[in-house]
Amino acid sequence: MGLTLRAETSNGVSEVVLPPRMGRNEACHCGSGSKYKRCCWERDEALRRQLRGAAVPGWIDDSRSKLHQFEKYVCNAFGLPDLLASFVDTRRAPKIPTFDVVNSLFHTAVLRIPSINALEGDLKESDFQKLIGRPPTPEVKAFSAEVVANVLDRLKLHGIRKANDEVISKAERNKAFRDGSYGALRCVAIDGWEPFSSYDRHCPNCLVRKVKVKRRGGELEEVDQYYHHYVVAMLLGPVIDVVLGIEAVLNEEARRDIDSEHVGHEGELTAARRLIDSLHETYGGFIDAFVLDALYANGPVMTQLTDHGYGGFLVLKKEKNEPLKDALTLWEIQGRCEIDDDPDRNEHVEFWDVDDVETLNSYKGKVRAVRAVVTKPDEDPSTWCFAIIGQRARQLARQTALRIIRARWHIENTAFHQWICYWNLGHVFRHTQNALMAILLLWTLAFNLLQLFIYRRLGRSRRPKDPTDTIRHLVEVMLRELATLPEPIPWGALLLDSS
Repeated sequence: MGLTLRAETSNGVSEVVLPPRMGRNEACHCGSGSKYKRCCWERDEALRRQLRGAAVPGWIDDSRSKLHQFEKYVCNAFGLPDLLASFVDTRRAPKIPTFDVVNSLFHTAVLRIPSINALEGDLKESDFQKLIGRPPTPEVKAFSAEVVANVLDRLKLHGIRKANDEVISKAERNKAFRDGSYGALRCVAIDGWEPFSSYDRHCPNCLVRKVKVKRRGGELEEVDQYYHHYVVAMLLGPVIDVVLGIEAVLNEEARRDIDSEHVGHEGELTAARRLIDSLHETYGGFIDAFVLDALYANGPVMTQLTDHGYGGFLVLKKEKNEPLKDALTLWEIQGRCEIDDDPDRNEHVEFWDVDDVETLNSYKGKVRAVRAVVTKPDEDPSTWCFAIIGQRARQLARQTALRIIRARWHIENTAFHQWICYWNLGHVFRHTQNALMAILLLWTLAFNLLQLFIYRRLGRSRRPKDPTDTIRHLVEVMLRELATLPEPIPWGALLLDSS
């Protein structure tokens, strides 16, 4: 069933039936037999934009406030109310709607509120109550931290992942990633991340390792350290970086649910390969190549990328391992092949480049190996050694390939560093497996939408030395503008695809 609306026309008032949201590759609801994206999709999307735009109140529509502009952008361009309304949990007959709780959590991420207890305090404030669409009742909290924790424990993660995928897909259809790609390739960096650890607090899904700590008397003692480890995939760009996926590294008990004979915790590499398969299933040819550190420079990973039709840029560090071992010999024989001076970056770069390296027993394809020595005035030279696989990737110019391998640091600076220092993700909001992943996925949704708003909608330039400065400033401005909300945001009126 669709949503029936009453619309005014030149002939009076007529009913408009808006069909339920469908997959773009599903058969069209009109019965034509064609795929939805080739039939009625554009018409339905135009109608949704028109109806949602009409539901946005004038004080938001005409405002120059960054907070108001952000809410308008995420509602009109990405249908945020419908995305949040699609999230479900397994509570029985809840008194507080799931939408209200996840809406408060989404804005907790956007405004960088540091904990659930801090959120409970804000839920007493009339300004925050208006932000999540509640009538202001000062000093009477909309709901408690216990309700928020209960929702996080029971929230179904598939809906949040699907919402993130829809945001990326919609941004791609809006051509957000078509300008400024690296050599016409969309490159995704994958890396491991440990946001927090503890010697005391732990849950059944924690990973455990032995570490030595120094006691007051100076003696060393080996103790258990509990931690969670994740693998993150980020789409790299000169301006916009967005997260495509997150996969948890499983402990021994969880891993045995997949492989009954497995012994010990799984490693980052295993989780990363599972994430690559998931990204291929979700995004397919949208991704062109992966940018990986030295942990992934092995035959099985290269074979997996090639089987999926992806290229790869892999850091090489271990001189005794192939393909770097053979490349070092060939570089010595062939010598330096190019010298390049980059006046924009004030760099002098020397290249060594060999192609068609075939020394890996576990990989049947050809490998191109590049070494670049980068020198800046008054600084010691830095050396980059990396392998390139995949036909399209191996054809890139050396300068472009070097830019791609250096862009891998975006995931460290734009993501991990910023998330720990400014997004409070080094703090455990709720220590259960489902809640931890729900927090990461909700914060990813907020992070991606903020990136698109700042660099796409507002057209801000990226500051290479500190890419967090711009987004930090905008969040501070939005936090101050929270007090300017004249009335509750009408989230219910903005819902089009949920009952």
